[in-house]
Parts: sequence; C-alpha cells; structure tokens
Amino acid sequence: MEYLILASIGFIAALTPGPDIFYVIKQGLCSGLKKALIAVLGILTGNIIYLSLVAVGLSGIGKNIYFQIIVGMFGSVYLFKIAFTIFKEKVHLNLVCKASKDIYKEALLLNLSNPKAMIFFAVIIAPFMSKNIMLSCVSLFLGICIAFISGAVVSSKITIKDNWLNITNKFAAVLFFFFGMKLLLFAIENIEKIISK
Repeated sequence: MEYLILASIGFIAALTPGPDIFYVIKQGLCSGLKKALIAVLGILTGNIIYLSLVAVGLSGIGKNIYFQIIVGMFGSVYLFKIAFTIFKEKVHLNLVCKASKDIYKEALLLNLSNPKAMIFFAVIIAPFMSKNIMLSCVSLFLGICIAFISGAVVSSKITIKDNWLNITNKFAAVLFFFFGMKLLLFAIENIEKIISK
C-alpha cells in the first residue's frame, strides 16, 4: 500500500504547476507528441539522477546551504534564459520550435535546476522511503512517469491556433521568469543567512 501512496505522491507532484510540466505542455502544444516526449525524457533523466542520490543516501546534500546557493544562482540564470527565449519566440504551426537535441538538454537542465524537484526529493520524499529503498524509488518514478507522459499526450492532442500558441509562450515565459526569480531570491536568502552568522 505504501508503494501505491508513493506512486500517487509522485503523480500528483509532477502535475502541480511548475517549470517541468509547463515545459512539457508547451512542447506538446507547439510541436506535438514526439517533441513533448523528448522533453519528458529529459525531465525523467533528471528525476533518475535525483532518485539515485536519494537511493544512495545523499539527499542531505540538498539541505546544504552552499549547494542551495550555487543551484539557486545557476538555476535562476538558466530559467531567465529560457524565459527570454520563449518570450521573444514567434510560433507558427508549420515550424518546429526546437531541435530534438535542444529540447532534451533544456528539459534535463530545467529539471536539475528546478527548486521544486530538489526540495521534493531531498526534503519531502527521502523521509518517507521505506526500508526497501529501490522499490520505493521505482514506485515514485512510475507515478512521475505516468504524470509527465499524460501531460505530453493530452497537450499534443489539443488543436490550437498560432495566436494562442504565442499567448501560451508569453504565459510560459512569465512563469519561467517567476520561477527563476523565486530561485534567485531563495539563493539570496541563503547568502544573507551565511552573512548574518
């Protein structure tokens, strides 16, 4: 029963608003199922890295203030870059938005710099893992996979006009900027903690 609960937690967490799911949905709307699944593959690769760290007991590194500062600074810069790129992009349904290689790399880096993913794996999930850590990780990963694949499939089936895709891009850019700002502020707060000691 606890493995089903872990899978459900992974499913729900993956679908909550955040940079990863918005990126998958954007790819599905803009470029179709194949590109959305490439984005899912990049995000799931990042999740495998996080789950591997949890499995070997390194989830405590996510609590390290210096690690949080480094990830916060680099992650926010990367999210600002994505926000700027998406905001200035004009989408036309007959054009491919990104090359497949770029989508995978962007999705992987987006996931690895995502504070929601880091906090989820390092702080929230690690304490709830059962004695059978591998089965716990697999259960959690299956829930996450189902959520992201569902998001890719649903978003790729929706027909939408160019102007709606451009509005979606602007909305996604604002969200990425917001997440980047949150990550930057998180890093600044940690720097202030260190300075005030």
